[in-house]
Amino acid sequence: MQQARSETTIDNDVVRVTTWTIGPGQTTGPHRHALDYVVVPVRGGELVMTSADGVTRTTMEPGTSYFRSAGVEHEVSNDGEVTVVFVEVEVV
Repeated sequence: MQQARSETTIDNDVVRVTTWTIGPGQTTGPHRHALDYVVVPVRGGELVMTSADGVTRTTMEPGTSYFRSAGVEHEVSNDGEVTVVFVEVEVV
């Protein structure tokens, strides 16, 4: 799979804000979240989450945000037909 595109627009002492664009056949690669974070979907679709717990599919609904605590380890990939875009806000 190809690498997904990310753009960090704010990175200061309070928050880090990154926009992720994950097209068909793209992945974030395996990573660990060192900070608590909120995800805000902008363009919806289905993504595949792979972690030590297994593989799950998540449907991203625009405007439906969710929170995760620091320590999450996973890889997010898109095996669908539409590009998914979300904003990730990490709390520093």
